[in-house]
Amino acid sequence: MSQIIKKTRFLFLGVFFLMTSFTAYAQENDFSSGQKEKINQMIRTYILEHPEILPEAIQILQNRSKVAKLAQNYTALYEDGFSYIDGNENGDLTMIEFFDYNCGYCKRVLKAVERLKKEDKNLRIIYKEFPILSESSYTASKAAMASIKQGKYEKFHVAMLSNSGSLTEDRIFEIAKEIGLDVKQLAKDMTSPVLERNIKINQNLAQTLGITGTPGFIIGDTIVPGALPYEELVKLIKKARQQKNRK
Repeated sequence: MSQIIKKTRFLFLGVFFLMTSFTAYAQENDFSSGQKEKINQMIRTYILEHPEILPEAIQILQNRSKVAKLAQNYTALYEDGFSYIDGNENGDLTMIEFFDYNCGYCKRVLKAVERLKKEDKNLRIIYKEFPILSESSYTASKAAMASIKQGKYEKFHVAMLSNSGSLTEDRIFEIAKEIGLDVKQLAKDMTSPVLERNIKINQNLAQTLGITGTPGFIIGDTIVPGALPYEELVKLIKKARQQKNRK
């Protein structure tokens, strides 16, 4: 029964989307009340005769909603002042990744992201710490952000995602030492409440955008979940650049 209710809800959304779009057009073009009524009746008749158009209309509505949310949260996404920026800081396109250091899929997609960084010299990459899997994920995110002060975030980030075992707190500090971080200073910097605030901001942002798992990518106006292969990421980046150039 719940599936029927969901489908019915989407159908009404589709109808609403079409009706409101044409009604707005009619109002902007100063149609009379009689003409508006005829237009609405024509739309209703067409929808009843061609219900197959509703899924497409619903998809358009959902895409517009996502694009609007991305625009509304532009500063938090691209200019939060604390997320690490990799690749070309002045690149023509930005790719955002929400990730968890204990996420197997994030580990799997690491090679693709690193390859993109090397081969696409005009790509800007923003890493959003999004620890959702365990307490050690939370610790790893705080350690990563704290490492920025020592100028070793990128190396630390790759090392933790490359770790094959569980990221316990001891292992996090072992990796920090292995890559040359001052562990005592790192531990001290990790106590800053600002880091917890930053993680909370990312968690709220992910919730707003409907990102519930890791990795989650934002490329242009597209939100894409999952460990995408290199070739698929390249396609999405190419498409985003084409859309950007058309604007």
